[in-house]
Amino acid sequence: MADEPQDQQPQEASRYERVRQILDAAQGSATPSYQGLGRFWNLPLEQLKEATLYGIRLISPPVPPDPCDDIEQTRSCCEDEEPAPQLTSPPTPQPAPEGGGHSCCGGGGMTGGGGESPSGGGGSKRSKGRGAASGLVKGLKGEFPFDGTQFPPLMWGGQRVSASDIIFIESWIDDGCPASDATQGVLLAQVNMPLALARAQGHEEHPLSSKPVNDFSFETNKVKVRKNVECLNAEEMARFRRVIRRMKCYDDFHQYDQRSFRFWADIHANNCQHGWEQFLTWHRLYLYYFEQQMQDIDPSVTLPYWDWPYYRDNVLASIDDMKSSSPGLDNGIVPCAYRCWVDGRALENLRGKIPDETWAKLEAIAVKTDEPDIRCKDETKYYNSGSRLFKGAGIPYGADPAGDRLIIAELARANPLWEWNRWPGGNGSLIFEAWPTEQDIQNILKIQNFYNFASGPDSNHFFGACENIHNLIHNFSGGGNPAFGKIAGEPQYGYMVSAGTTARDPIFWGHHSNVDRLYAEWQRLHPNAGPDDPEDVLSPWPNQVKDVETISDLGYEYAKSAYVFETNNQVPIVRFKSAAAAVNPTVLQNHSRAEIRLHKVEYSTAGGAFVRVFLNEPDASADTPTRDNPRFVAQVATFSGECIGGPGHCDVPPESRRKFDLRPRHRKTPGNFRIDATEAVSRLSAQGETDFQVNLVVLDIDGTPKPNALWMKGVSLVFKD
Repeated sequence: MADEPQDQQPQEASRYERVRQILDAAQGSATPSYQGLGRFWNLPLEQLKEATLYGIRLISPPVPPDPCDDIEQTRSCCEDEEPAPQLTSPPTPQPAPEGGGHSCCGGGGMTGGGGESPSGGGGSKRSKGRGAASGLVKGLKGEFPFDGTQFPPLMWGGQRVSASDIIFIESWIDDGCPASDATQGVLLAQVNMPLALARAQGHEEHPLSSKPVNDFSFETNKVKVRKNVECLNAEEMARFRRVIRRMKCYDDFHQYDQRSFRFWADIHANNCQHGWEQFLTWHRLYLYYFEQQMQDIDPSVTLPYWDWPYYRDNVLASIDDMKSSSPGLDNGIVPCAYRCWVDGRALENLRGKIPDETWAKLEAIAVKTDEPDIRCKDETKYYNSGSRLFKGAGIPYGADPAGDRLIIAELARANPLWEWNRWPGGNGSLIFEAWPTEQDIQNILKIQNFYNFASGPDSNHFFGACENIHNLIHNFSGGGNPAFGKIAGEPQYGYMVSAGTTARDPIFWGHHSNVDRLYAEWQRLHPNAGPDDPEDVLSPWPNQVKDVETISDLGYEYAKSAYVFETNNQVPIVRFKSAAAAVNPTVLQNHSRAEIRLHKVEYSTAGGAFVRVFLNEPDASADTPTRDNPRFVAQVATFSGECIGGPGHCDVPPESRRKFDLRPRHRKTPGNFRIDATEAVSRLSAQGETDFQVNLVVLDIDGTPKPNALWMKGVSLVFKD
């Protein structure tokens, strides 16, 4: 017996069919002539591509050949490909190479003749032209000449098409007007575009990026963030530790191999500048070169900073708590990132190599999870010094030197940011008098004279206010060794106490990163002040003082915390709605500024627009009030205009330049917007709000939504210490 016919699922409409459905619905029952074309969108596709309405092409032709291109070229730019055939008709659209640009191997060229790609040729969606230049799209948007000056907007006698549907139609034209998605190689667009469109229209949220913020910075060729060490997430911390561990692997070759951690520590021993004006500039360059070495291993890793005032109360409490058991020595605390602990792998590696009794004592204090707690919530598992770990485990340090060395090696393996020669603490009265408060920091930032803030000039050396605080933290961090004088060969002080050894302790880099952060903040507050030796060379490098004036030129900035929401820059934003970022209450309580940033905003040939910015206003629209609205942040304006050059003139330039191209940046290089959101965040956090959602509305000069004016790579919410 023949098989019964199976029920078949209805096939989803292709984009071409969806375009016709949209236009049919908007036209309704009205029957305008459209100069004899009638419902032109139902014409055979090849006829639709050629149709004109009062002399206006409804579907713009493929990007016209650049008259400056060699249109007789018959070979591909890929040397080992077969010669390209002479074309008598436009070829079948093919997916653009990754990165856009000319459809040669690798992309990156300007618009060529002959073919069309899903991006319309030329690699740029701003001037790729086909969708935006089509009379149909202009008519749907109400752009000249369909703005009422010559013709009314489409659809005549019917309804206006929604902005999201216009973007859908424009995207279909940009991709070559495919009749069948599957045969045109646009399956990816078919799957992803509806969600991208929904996000671009504010119907769906842009999720919080799961990648480290510096991955986004690296991918978008932006300055990277040096974050507060307390605000690193688990992956950022793991990457940081992995890089330091990798550098320490080369320490046996530290005299010659600059991949070695010790190699860089010795530079400080031989060249450090203290007590005069190059203290800040030399150390800035020192950190820069060290960070570059780190990024040779992992481009996303930067040097986090240790914000000292945040620890003041806990430092003093720790010293007070330990005044009887450890008076004046090894009694302070450091950030969790730099502490030590026993992990499961240490137990495995030490089993059978140390006495069973010692092993059992370590097992009793071991961290039981696979990953360490980056916040060190259990103070009984994470120790501020190695000597305190031995004491906490009940292991008498020095009784078994060989076993001690094995244990110390495992602690260093578990956390390469920890250093045995570190016993943080000191005399309570000294620390109490000198440990900086937040007000102390604000006071020194108000100092207008560079030398008084930093350190004295070459002719009159002295410690400035910033360096004086810096000195305290060095002495506190290294501290005094409680085993000195009791066990032969034990040093009196930790590495951080001596300029010759200080950079051997990884906490040095977090300490000096904070010094550099304060210097950057002082520069922001006093833009016309600075050292008087701009031409001096910062040995051992060839750079001069003037080369380190601006940290953004060195590729980094400082932030307490940052939240990134990536966008699809293939689709213009009309309304933007981010997911809610759960901001740590400590960040909300202890930040100085908050910013909303729009990243890699591209030049638009649709003219200027206004972008209204809100927080926690998920339904924000053109009608949302701004005055007396606590959720309103600011309004910013874009400025661009129609492209007046030839094909490709307004293309977004490629990210990379030829090796010997010394020209300044391209005039159309995507830029960034930075919007101060400090007051808005303060208002909302005062109402108890801790989750923050960024909302944008893009408007034309008449106050109506503008669907083709904002193209960008992402939005972020940034908090500064």
